[in-house]
Amino acid sequence: QMIKTDRVTVEHSGSVDASGSGIHADKRLAHITLRQRAEEDRAYIESCFGRSLYPPERLRKAEQELCTGEHLGCHLWFASGVPSPEQAPTPEAKHLAEQAQLQAERNRAYYSKNLELHRSVVLRLSEQIRNCILVHQQPNARVARSGNLDPERVWRTVMDDDRVFRCAEEENHPSFTVDLLLDASASRLHCQEVIAAQGSILAQSLAACGIPVRVSSFCSLRGYTVLRVLKGFADKNRQNIFRYFASGWNRDGLALRAAGDLIRYAPGPAPRHLMILLTDASPNDSRRIPPTAENPLGCAYEDAAGVTDTAAQVRTLQRQGVRVSAVFMGEDSSAGAATQIYGKNMARIRGMDQLARAAGRLIQNEIRELGD
Repeated sequence: QMIKTDRVTVEHSGSVDASGSGIHADKRLAHITLRQRAEEDRAYIESCFGRSLYPPERLRKAEQELCTGEHLGCHLWFASGVPSPEQAPTPEAKHLAEQAQLQAERNRAYYSKNLELHRSVVLRLSEQIRNCILVHQQPNARVARSGNLDPERVWRTVMDDDRVFRCAEEENHPSFTVDLLLDASASRLHCQEVIAAQGSILAQSLAACGIPVRVSSFCSLRGYTVLRVLKGFADKNRQNIFRYFASGWNRDGLALRAAGDLIRYAPGPAPRHLMILLTDASPNDSRRIPPTAENPLGCAYEDAAGVTDTAAQVRTLQRQGVRVSAVFMGEDSSAGAATQIYGKNMARIRGMDQLARAAGRLIQNEIRELGD
């Protein structure tokens, strides 16, 4: 079984001009061919994942800033659309769009078939999060004419100001948002329904506790790292999470850069940010890491090189104030990589019944840190 595929886009010209100017003609032809290929690839990505969320100029700016170093020559795509077989420019893209529709139906059917288990996980996780918030998050308070006396405002009584009390807001504003990232590479083909269900469960549990959550999937195809928003912060319809499907590769380091940029572009309704990944901690992409002075031949984006790059990007996000955690569901051989990338902010699960306890512990730890 072939797990991951990618089309090679390099072409060679076989035409030679006998007049001696053939080299220059071939260069021009190669340039036109590459430009056509670039346009085809862009159209292919758009047909598979929907139109870009970013305006063209903002997308170019993101690529200039993020597709550097180990990711030089790569591209980004931020989308929230549905693959459209009618708009697919190639048979390959049309087939993927049709398969995506079928997978969405399978995801919904799997969730419904195990509805009681999933509901119980949502209830347990919601209770854990809610209890932790009550302990560690102080409610917002407003100045009022009744409530708890505020010693720092007592002096205002001499000015005939009787607003010397504080009372809790009826509706607290959230102190942080959650970006949930689902690995959507082809290594997850065997558990797509489970990952879609996990994403839905986590989103339901967080929303039940008043925490804004955005759910996105990530993968890479033809040199494009794609971040696909399945549910936005303001989106009440969590059914779209079941549009999750797996395909292609996963350039985790660039995906994390893109997720950080999405937070800057659309930060949501709270000042602090928590990012949770559902991952197998196995970065692997068809686009190689470019040559450098230290590594003149470059190397494949996989194994130690991919893990090192992803771990470095996690640390970069943390320095930028984004807290990063991971729910790891992968092979024993990748457990060490998961620890290297995410450190103590990682919980391993082997089945759905372990999700509430593992994710609950991660989220509780972050709430405690955010509350300090």
